[in-house]
Amino acid sequence: MSQGPGQIRIISRNDISEVKWDSLVEVSDNSIFMSRWYLDEVMPDWTAIVLNDYEACLPVFISRKYGLNYCLQPLFMRECCVLGDKSKFQELSNKLQSETSFFSIAMDVNANYKNLIIEHSIHQLLPLNQDYESVYKMYSQNVKRSLRDFMKSEGELTDELDPNLLIELFRSIKGKAFSHLNDEAYTRLKNLMISAQTRKLSILRGVRLNGELVAICFFIRQDGKLLYLKGIVTSVGRGIGAMQAIFDSVMKENSSSTSSLDFGGSSNEGLALFNKKFGAIDRKYLILKYNGVSWPLRSLVNRKFGIK
Repeated sequence: MSQGPGQIRIISRNDISEVKWDSLVEVSDNSIFMSRWYLDEVMPDWTAIVLNDYEACLPVFISRKYGLNYCLQPLFMRECCVLGDKSKFQELSNKLQSETSFFSIAMDVNANYKNLIIEHSIHQLLPLNQDYESVYKMYSQNVKRSLRDFMKSEGELTDELDPNLLIELFRSIKGKAFSHLNDEAYTRLKNLMISAQTRKLSILRGVRLNGELVAICFFIRQDGKLLYLKGIVTSVGRGIGAMQAIFDSVMKENSSSTSSLDFGGSSNEGLALFNKKFGAIDRKYLILKYNGVSWPLRSLVNRKFGIK
């Protein structure tokens, strides 16, 4: 029940009530991204905007540069969400605006907010709360053909243990195209993977052909949900349907016991099409931007961060 306008505070990570936070996460649709352990890895030293006694909460990481406080969406975290009463987002947003000069955050809210620039993006989600046969029926003929090709190949599905295998293969194939991912970003990804492994929440599934790794994908399994976070395939692996085989094997193991597979998704047509061939559907979320910077720095923020 709402407690009225009340008090809005920014609470440091060390002072957050873990019991109250976790109780909100348990009933959140976005429980993986909002879990304390996940936030700790992607947003070290994060804080939370908290209304009243945890009536509504929003995790944020406020940085400072050029004498300005700002907040940007962290890597490896597609979207944030309001824990608790989602209708209180405007109050939380007002507090964030008062504490920062500009921000750009991805949110699962669906509304039109004053003073904010709103952009739309999509990811793909596949319902899995059904038996595998029903899931398989949703596959396109292209996916089914790729799975038959994999069965004919000498490719072998493997459960890998070393996160470096994914990172090294990804950097060797996609490193130049993803130049915004620096050493610090890859270290953060590695730590995230290790943290998930430590909690027995990870699936690191690969395909090897004659002993050589030709595809590898990382998933997080928590609270009856599956999240695909990162993967890579070589040209050889692509030729034998390695990625399709990995996704199929994970879905086969987790259908019925898992509510959904979040593909991590993309507005990129090629990636979105791959996901949809498994039966995944588009889900919208918002990119919310605010620029309260005065001229002439306002134009610098516009150019560097795309916040008008």
